[in-house]
Amino acid sequence: DLAALPYTRMVLSETLRLYPPIYAIAREAREQFEAGGYAVPAGTLVLMSPYVMHRDPRYYTDPDRFDPERWHPTSGTRPEKFAYFPFGGGPRGCIGQVYGLQEAALVIATLAQRWRMRLVPGHRVVLRPLINLRPQYGIRMVLEPRCFRPA
Repeated sequence: DLAALPYTRMVLSETLRLYPPIYAIAREAREQFEAGGYAVPAGTLVLMSPYVMHRDPRYYTDPDRFDPERWHPTSGTRPEKFAYFPFGGGPRGCIGQVYGLQEAALVIATLAQRWRMRLVPGHRVVLRPLINLRPQYGIRMVLEPRCFRPA
Protein backbone atom coordinates (compact mmCIF):
# COMPACT_ATOMS: atom_id res chain seq x y z
CA ASP A 1 0.00 0.00 0.00
CA LEU A 2 2.98 2.37 0.26
CA ALA A 3 2.70 3.42 -3.37
CA ALA A 4 -0.90 4.50 -2.66
CA LEU A 5 0.20 6.82 0.17
CA PRO A 6 2.05 9.70 -1.51
CA TYR A 7 0.59 12.39 0.77
CA THR A 8 1.50 10.37 3.86
CA ARG A 9 5.10 10.25 2.60
CA MET A 10 5.01 14.02 2.04
CA VAL A 11 3.78 14.59 5.62
CA LEU A 12 6.49 12.27 6.93
CA SER A 13 9.23 14.03 4.94
CA GLU A 14 8.10 17.43 6.20
CA THR A 15 7.89 16.19 9.79
CA LEU A 16 11.45 14.83 9.55
CA ARG A 17 12.60 18.12 8.04
CA LEU A 18 11.34 20.09 11.03
CA TYR A 19 12.07 17.46 13.69
CA PRO A 20 14.89 15.17 12.56
CA PRO A 21 15.49 12.29 14.97
CA ILE A 22 19.18 13.21 15.23
CA TYR A 23 19.60 16.97 15.56
CA ALA A 24 23.42 17.01 15.30
CA ILE A 25 25.95 14.68 13.68
CA ALA A 26 29.66 14.75 14.54
CA ARG A 27 32.55 13.59 12.39
CA GLU A 28 36.30 13.84 12.93
CA ALA A 29 38.30 15.17 9.98
CA ARG A 30 40.81 12.48 8.94
CA GLU A 31 42.83 15.01 6.99
CA GLN A 32 42.91 18.77 6.58
CA PHE A 33 40.35 20.25 4.20
CA GLU A 34 38.70 23.54 3.33
CA ALA A 35 34.98 24.20 3.62
CA GLY A 36 33.36 27.50 2.77
CA GLY A 37 36.68 29.31 2.95
CA TYR A 38 37.59 27.86 6.34
CA ALA A 39 40.60 25.61 6.86
CA VAL A 40 39.69 22.55 8.94
CA PRO A 41 42.76 20.81 10.39
CA ALA A 42 42.98 17.03 10.60
CA GLY A 43 41.57 15.73 13.90
CA THR A 44 38.98 18.54 14.17
CA LEU A 45 35.52 17.54 15.33
CA VAL A 46 33.05 18.82 12.73
CA LEU A 47 29.37 19.14 13.66
CA MET A 48 26.52 19.14 11.17
CA SER A 49 22.97 19.86 12.26
CA PRO A 50 20.01 18.64 10.24
CA TYR A 51 17.81 20.65 12.62
CA VAL A 52 19.58 23.90 11.66
CA MET A 53 20.10 23.06 7.97
CA HIS A 54 16.45 22.07 7.51
CA ARG A 55 15.41 25.55 8.68
CA ASP A 56 17.82 27.46 6.46
CA PRO A 57 15.94 29.89 4.16
CA ARG A 58 18.61 29.39 1.49
CA TYR A 59 17.18 25.90 0.96
CA TYR A 60 13.56 26.15 2.14
CA THR A 61 10.98 28.85 1.50
CA ASP A 62 9.24 29.82 4.75
CA PRO A 63 11.38 27.24 6.57
CA ASP A 64 9.55 27.23 9.92
CA ARG A 65 6.15 26.50 8.35
CA PHE A 66 4.88 22.92 8.20
CA ASP A 67 4.18 22.43 4.49
CA PRO A 68 3.93 18.85 3.20
CA GLU A 69 3.21 20.20 -0.30
CA ARG A 70 6.87 21.22 -0.64
CA TRP A 71 7.55 17.49 -1.12
CA HIS A 72 5.01 17.03 -3.94
CA PRO A 73 6.84 15.60 -6.98
CA THR A 74 5.59 18.45 -9.19
CA SER A 75 6.38 21.27 -6.72
CA GLY A 76 9.88 21.86 -8.07
CA THR A 77 11.15 22.55 -4.56
CA ARG A 78 13.31 19.50 -3.93
CA PRO A 79 16.22 20.52 -1.69
CA GLU A 80 19.81 20.36 -2.85
CA LYS A 81 21.76 17.22 -2.03
CA PHE A 82 22.57 17.15 1.70
CA ALA A 83 20.28 20.09 2.47
CA TYR A 84 17.90 17.39 3.76
CA PHE A 85 19.48 14.64 5.85
CA PRO A 86 17.31 13.57 8.80
CA PHE A 87 19.13 10.21 8.90
CA GLY A 88 22.60 11.44 7.99
CA GLY A 89 23.94 10.78 4.52
CA GLY A 90 26.57 9.19 2.38
CA PRO A 91 28.28 5.97 3.42
CA ARG A 92 27.65 6.67 7.13
CA GLY A 93 23.91 7.28 6.80
CA CYS A 94 21.46 5.34 8.95
CA ILE A 95 21.21 1.72 7.87
CA GLY A 96 17.57 1.58 9.01
CA GLN A 97 16.38 4.61 7.03
CA VAL A 98 14.39 2.74 4.36
CA TYR A 99 12.74 0.41 6.87
CA GLY A 100 12.03 3.27 9.29
CA LEU A 101 10.40 5.40 6.59
CA GLN A 102 8.24 2.50 5.40
CA GLU A 103 7.16 1.58 8.92
CA ALA A 104 6.41 5.20 9.86
CA ALA A 105 4.31 5.77 6.72
CA LEU A 106 2.24 2.65 7.40
CA VAL A 107 1.72 3.53 11.09
CA ILE A 108 0.75 7.13 10.27
CA ALA A 109 -1.70 6.03 7.57
CA THR A 110 -3.25 3.37 9.80
CA LEU A 111 -3.73 5.72 12.76
CA ALA A 112 -4.91 8.70 10.70
CA GLN A 113 -7.45 6.52 8.92
CA ARG A 114 -9.26 5.82 12.20
CA TRP A 115 -8.41 8.71 14.51
CA ARG A 116 -8.27 12.50 14.38
CA MET A 117 -5.51 13.64 16.72
CA ARG A 118 -5.44 17.02 18.44
CA LEU A 119 -2.94 18.40 20.91
CA VAL A 120 -4.35 18.59 24.45
CA PRO A 121 -5.26 22.27 24.99
CA GLY A 122 -2.55 24.08 26.90
CA HIS A 123 -0.01 21.24 26.55
CA ARG A 124 3.43 22.69 25.79
CA VAL A 125 5.65 20.84 23.37
CA VAL A 126 9.25 21.55 24.41
CA LEU A 127 12.13 19.91 22.59
CA ARG A 128 14.76 18.08 24.63
CA PRO A 129 17.91 17.37 22.63
CA LEU A 130 19.46 14.22 24.09
CA ILE A 131 21.01 11.63 21.81
CA ASN A 132 17.79 11.92 19.83
CA LEU A 133 15.57 14.97 19.52
CA ARG A 134 12.49 14.30 21.63
CA PRO A 135 9.68 16.17 23.38
CA GLN A 136 10.57 16.83 27.02
CA TYR A 137 7.03 16.37 28.30
CA GLY A 138 5.79 13.99 25.62
CA ILE A 139 3.05 14.99 23.22
CA ARG A 140 -0.33 14.65 24.88
CA MET A 141 -3.10 14.12 22.36
CA VAL A 142 -6.87 13.78 22.35
CA LEU A 143 -8.05 11.06 19.97
CA GLU A 144 -11.38 11.45 18.22
CA PRO A 145 -12.70 8.51 16.21
CA ARG A 146 -13.26 9.16 12.52
CA CYS A 147 -16.36 7.93 10.78
CA PHE A 148 -15.05 4.86 9.04
CA ARG A 149 -16.97 3.58 6.03
CA PRO A 150 -15.59 0.42 4.47
CA ALA A 151 -15.35 0.53 0.68
